[in-house]
Amino acid sequence: MIDGFDAKLLAALQRDNQQTGAQLAEKVGLSSAACLRRAQRLREEGVIVADVSVVAPEKVGRGLTMIVLVEMERDQAELLESFKARMRAAPEVMQCWYVTGRADFVLTLTMRDMADYQAFTTRHFADPNVRGYETLVSMDAVKRTGATPVSID
Repeated sequence: MIDGFDAKLLAALQRDNQQTGAQLAEKVGLSSAACLRRAQRLREEGVIVADVSVVAPEKVGRGLTMIVLVEMERDQAELLESFKARMRAAPEVMQCWYVTGRADFVLTLTMRDMADYQAFTTRHFADPNVRGYETLVSMDAVKRTGATPVSID
């Protein structure tokens, strides 16, 4: 269970996980050592699952972001697991969600260009278990964050 200090610490780390213990202490209201111990405990408990850098795709030649709704043909566990494994392994897949509703999966992809996307669809959607897919091309990243709101109720 997290407390108010943990919530403040998580909020600060999600904004910038490269902060020093002293910087965190100032934001959280604990000593530097206490903040660092708590951060380590939160990692060990699996509350913090990764420390990553958010990269601007357009700065690394991936100026095209797409959201793809994928509808599967059959709802068989082994076929779904096979598709999930392929999406986990595909570097272009930034996010993959198995969802309820008309679509079975929602993907967020990053591509160099449309030829890159066409090659991706040939590799991954020319599968007899994929009934169809709908592609939404992002025109603007209005908000790009992986931060989870943390509060103590």
